[in-house]
Amino acid sequence: MKGQLKSIFIYLTFMLGCFPILTFVMRSVFTIVWSLFGIYIFISQKKKLNLSLDILIFTLPYLLIVLSLFYSTNKEYGLGVLIQMLSFLIFPIIFYLNRGFFSKKKIYKILDFFSFSVLILVLFQVIQVLLNFDFVSSAITLQEIKSNGYLSLNEISEDKIDQIKLRRFRNFIIKISNTHTTYQGLWISLSIFYLGLKSFASEKTIVKIINIVVISIFILWFYLISARMPFIALVFSLILIILFFYKSSLKKKVSLLLIPLFILVALLSFKNPFSIRVKEYYNTGFSLLGENSGANKFNSSNVRNGVYYCDLKLIKEAPFFGVGLGDVQDSLDDCYQDYINSKVYKWHIYNTHNQYAFFWIASGVLGFISFLSLIFINFFNSVKKKNILLFYLTSISMIVFFSENLLQRSDGVFFYCFFISLLFFNNLKK
Repeated sequence: MKGQLKSIFIYLTFMLGCFPILTFVMRSVFTIVWSLFGIYIFISQKKKLNLSLDILIFTLPYLLIVLSLFYSTNKEYGLGVLIQMLSFLIFPIIFYLNRGFFSKKKIYKILDFFSFSVLILVLFQVIQVLLNFDFVSSAITLQEIKSNGYLSLNEISEDKIDQIKLRRFRNFIIKISNTHTTYQGLWISLSIFYLGLKSFASEKTIVKIINIVVISIFILWFYLISARMPFIALVFSLILIILFFYKSSLKKKVSLLLIPLFILVALLSFKNPFSIRVKEYYNTGFSLLGENSGANKFNSSNVRNGVYYCDLKLIKEAPFFGVGLGDVQDSLDDCYQDYINSKVYKWHIYNTHNQYAFFWIASGVLGFISFLSLIFINFFNSVKKKNILLFYLTSISMIVFFSENLLQRSDGVFFYCFFISLLFFNNLKK
């Protein structure tokens, strides 16, 4: 009976690895059932519950924002955020209770399921783009011209037209997949890295060919959706891996380091979806929108500049204890209205767009330090145990945390907490 329950727990973990193609409801149901099995297996083994520093570091950031809810005014909003971020607590606890349960072979099987589900998601989107190619590739419409603050096509520069078309394509992708391109970029990044390692390790030619084909599909889609930060994170994470894990002469290391840098420079050197988005930020600089800024001045870069301005302002105003989880968004909205006063911030809800700032604003400097401690312990553990997958996952997440609140959405918190906990609490030899 125990053997059957363990098998079910393993199969449920494989299913959780397919979360990119699971609906939010299915994710929740699988997670609840999986957690119950995990708790039962731990109890049935009659092990003592020894709390270590590791599990405390993993759960402390969440526990601190729970405490901050007590001095929040908008407790209803804060409770909603806690529910959205519940994976931050569930996955570390269950994997900790059953630490060492998953062998290297099982971990690779979970990553196989994950990579295959990402491939299905990508192929589905490719098919949808081909079926709607006329809409995706058509000239910009009168409605798009007006919504961007122009009266006619003659007023719009070529660069702005490219931005509008790219925004249309990205919005179409987000709508049909119900997943933001940033999260897709992270999923694809991990899949590319894992399949790349698998290709190097395998001695079977057919395995190498299949992996190379899948990697090529992922890279092409990565390029088309122009997930800016995940791609930058991929490049710099590869550089860090060469420095920390590749044992060779300095000359060979430098030669390898030039490859990702060359790819990045090459992409920025000619017109493509990725360079369009990077050029946008370069042209915008650190400028802020104002009360009189027209719609034709709005772009993702200057809107983010306003968000980061308010992030820093709130941190300065409440550096020690923060404003409380429930009041984070209300405080940001007040800052947008009182100090920037641009109508774009009333069209959508703009969170901190920085995971580090989120924890500091929500629960003060202790929340910020606890979150940094979580990142540090994963880096330390990955280098110590030569766990290159854990190192890569920690690295790409750490970089994207600078521009996104990954842990406030199901796609992000599920991805990060599931794989970080899986790789940390199970031994994965070199």
